[in-house]
Amino acid sequence: MEPTMNVPTRRKVLIVDDEPDIHAITRLTLRDLVHGEEQVEFVSAMSGRECVERLREQPDIAVVLLDVVMESEHAGLDAIGVIREQLGNRFVRILLRTGQPGAAPERETIERYDIDGYLPKGEESANRVFVAVRTALRAWDQLVELDHRRRQLEIVHECALSLHAFDAVDDLCSRILDAAVAICPAPLAVLHLETVSSGDESRALTSHVSTQDDPSAVDAKVEEVSRSLREGLNQEGPVAGGYIWPIALDRQLGDGWLYVQVADPDQLTRTNLSLLVAHARNALYASVAQAMLAGREGPLFTSIAV
Repeated sequence: MEPTMNVPTRRKVLIVDDEPDIHAITRLTLRDLVHGEEQVEFVSAMSGRECVERLREQPDIAVVLLDVVMESEHAGLDAIGVIREQLGNRFVRILLRTGQPGAAPERETIERYDIDGYLPKGEESANRVFVAVRTALRAWDQLVELDHRRRQLEIVHECALSLHAFDAVDDLCSRILDAAVAICPAPLAVLHLETVSSGDESRALTSHVSTQDDPSAVDAKVEEVSRSLREGLNQEGPVAGGYIWPIALDRQLGDGWLYVQVADPDQLTRTNLSLLVAHARNALYASVAQAMLAGREGPLFTSIAV
């Protein structure tokens, strides 16, 4: 799966023009542009080739103000083709600017190229440029958010397909944790499960994944979370500086919880992790039941459906 777009704190606007004065005027025009409570960051390129290189180096650039005529008559248009097709960047919003409308007629250009606006330099006003860039930034945010949602659902789907009844509980827990931190990047994720073993005795399993380098600190945090949850919880919610989702297996074959060390995950993340837990619960139930049924007979065991 392709990596999700990393969203910078400050949105980036790339100004592409072979005239230094245009760069200076554009920066002056947009100097008060704030997006998401942060000042917009400006990046510059003096040619179509430089434009492509900037986007190759910084694929998280949100908006490009792109001149048409630079090192060649169609340098800007050529750059669009490379950005969309070779770099595969469908996120960046492109506002085309030209002082020579004949080189790129407005209607033909908008219909042929994947751009968000056309700004003839002779008709530009400071307000028009400001509004166009503001609108393009919002469009970029929406595209990135939609892609984020799509990728989270893909992770849940792929995890569900990878969970099998005949897999060991330990292996299932490992896959579930990997999917959880892919959906909700966190410094620590813990999955705890207590199940009935084949000898009718309880078995406790606690697995975790962490990005921290200090094993003792990780172990201490896992123990802190476990202590906080020993009383048992039957609904999801914040706890121990993170968020938990209870896991209750059918027929009282076991229960536990999934914890991620993110204090306030957004609604989309909570929904997708709830969906992941639902798939995990079914797979864990099947695995535990399968282990119990191995070599066992009688009404108690024949009543367990796998």
